[in-house]
Amino acid sequence: MNIEILAQSIREASKLGKLISKYELEREPLKIKASKIERVIEELKNSEKTKDIDIIRGKTEVYFYSKDYISNAYRDVLFNLKEKNIQEVIIDLVRKESQLYPRPTSLEIFKLSPFNRDDIEDLIDEIIKNKEYIDIKIVEASNGAKYLFSDTYMIFGHAKGLCEWVEVGQFENP
Repeated sequence: MNIEILAQSIREASKLGKLISKYELEREPLKIKASKIERVIEELKNSEKTKDIDIIRGKTEVYFYSKDYISNAYRDVLFNLKEKNIQEVIIDLVRKESQLYPRPTSLEIFKLSPFNRDDIEDLIDEIIKNKEYIDIKIVEASNGAKYLFSDTYMIFGHAKGLCEWVEVGQFENP
């Protein structure tokens, strides 16, 4: 197996915003034997030309990606989506945005790639009712747009003000 071809396949998937699984590498067109994949990946990581290739292990699957195209934060989102931890992905993202920026997170982003959730309202209702996520709150702008924030990192008034500004205020103030 040509290591550069493998690296290129992983990079191409990463350019598209996707993790590539061990299972996918075993299939066409690469057809890498399962027993060889991790050894080959270690070779990739030790080579100067392919040091951008990294690995993340799930409960039952191993995923590969290029650090040149996928950030750690986005990798974590993709990984949790692959592992079917959609609530954890949402909670982690909301908490990070509330802490780092600080800003509330629009529910609309969960309707877009890579989330693609049409059932986001139902999912958010489950999160809000779950006692494990007691810090996650919802705030609504005057135009009806809904946002989530963590009250561990933001107070309601700040979240409400930012939400209102993004949805309404900035358009009314040229």
